[in-house]
Amino acid sequence: MSAGQWYVVAICIGILALDGYDVLSIAFAAPGITEEWNVSKATLGIVLSLELMGMALGSIIMGALADSRGRRPTLLLGLIILTAGMLVAGMAPNLYVLGAARVFTGIGIGGLLAAATATSSDFCNDKNRSLAVVLVAGGFALGVYLGATFLAPLLREYDWRVTFYLGALLSLGFIPLVYLLVPESITYLERKRPQGALERIQTIMKRLGHSVPDSLPPIEASQAHPVGMASLFKSGLGLITCILLFAYLGNVGTYYYFVKWIPMIVTDLGYSSSEATNVLGVISLGGVIGSVGLSIIARFLPIRLLMALCLVSAAIGVAAFPYFTETLQSMKLVGFVTGLFIFAAISGFFGLFAVSYPSSLLGSGTGLVLGIGRGGAVLGPMIPGFLFATGMMLENVAIIMASGSFLAGLLVLFLRPQKL
Repeated sequence: MSAGQWYVVAICIGILALDGYDVLSIAFAAPGITEEWNVSKATLGIVLSLELMGMALGSIIMGALADSRGRRPTLLLGLIILTAGMLVAGMAPNLYVLGAARVFTGIGIGGLLAAATATSSDFCNDKNRSLAVVLVAGGFALGVYLGATFLAPLLREYDWRVTFYLGALLSLGFIPLVYLLVPESITYLERKRPQGALERIQTIMKRLGHSVPDSLPPIEASQAHPVGMASLFKSGLGLITCILLFAYLGNVGTYYYFVKWIPMIVTDLGYSSSEATNVLGVISLGGVIGSVGLSIIARFLPIRLLMALCLVSAAIGVAAFPYFTETLQSMKLVGFVTGLFIFAAISGFFGLFAVSYPSSLLGSGTGLVLGIGRGGAVLGPMIPGFLFATGMMLENVAIIMASGSFLAGLLVLFLRPQKL
C-alpha cells in the first residue's frame, strides 16, 4: 500500500473520531441540559436516544448511496449534514428543537459510518484490509476520548452549548479535507463505470503511485458481483447478515447505555459535570487502546473468537461497574477496563463486515446492520431512563443492560465469515 492509500485510511479514522465525538456530545451536554431545562430522567433517556433514530435512517439510505452513487460524494454529504445538525443543536432554544437537530445529526453520522468503512476497505489491499477497517472503527473511541479531554476544561468555563459548537467546527474542517484528499474508490469506478471512468482510474492510480491500466476488464466481469440490498440475504449471505444484525443490535444496546448514562450516573453520585466527563474520557481511552489492540491481534488470531471474548468481557464490566462507585478513582479504573473491551467490540464488528461482504455490497451490508442495529439501540439509553424512573437500583439496571453484549458474544460464535 502506498502513502496515498494510508492517507485515505487516516482521514477515515478522523471521520470516525468525529462521529464518536458527535454521538457522545449529547452525553457530555446532558448534565447541563438537565439543570437548565429541568429534564426528568425518563425524558432524558428519550433525548439521549434521538440521534440513534437518525443514524438508523442514515446508515441504511446513505450506505446504499455509497454503493450506488460513490463513496466520496456520500462522505461529503454526511459531513454537511453533520455540520448543520451540530450548529442547530448548539443554538436550540428548547428541548424540541434540540431533539430535531439530534435526529438530523444522526442521519449524517450513520451515513459517515457506512461510507468511511467502505472507503477505507476499498483503498486497502487484502493483507491490510481487516487491520485498516478495525483501526478506522477505533477512531470512534478516539473521538470520544479527545472530546472528553478537551471538553472537561471548556465545560468549567462555558455552558453545555460549547459541546455542539465545537462539533460543528470540527465537521466543517473535514469538508475541504475530504474534497481535496479523498478520491473516488477504484473499486466503485470499475464496477459502476460512469462516463470517463478509465481516465479517472488512471489519474487516481498515478496519484497513488501505482501502475496505470491501459483498459478496463470486460464489463461482464464487473457485473458478476452481487449488488442491491436484497443480495444481502442471498448466495449464502442470509445467515451471516442475520447473525450480524442481532449481535450488533444486542451489543450497541449495552454500549449506548454505558457511555450515555455514565455522566449522569457520576453526577448523581455528587461529582461535577467536569469530573463526570473525565470518567467518560478514561473509559474512551481504554477504548482507544482496546480498538488498536484488537486490530493488531486480529492479524494473527480469528476475529470471531476475539469478538466473543470482547463481548462477554464487556458485559461483565458493565454489570460490575455499580459495585465500584465508592471513589472517582475506582470508577475510572473499572471504566477503563470495561471501555477497553466494549469499544474493541464495536470496532471489531467493522472488521467482521469487511470479511463478510464483497466490495459491491460492503456499503449496503454495513449500512443495513448499522441502521437496524442502531435503530433498535435507541432502547439502550431509553430503557434505563424508565427503569430509573420506577426506582430500580443501579445494580439491577446494569445487569439488565449488560445482557445485550453477553448474548451478542454467544451469537458471534455461530458466525462463519466468508469473502465472496
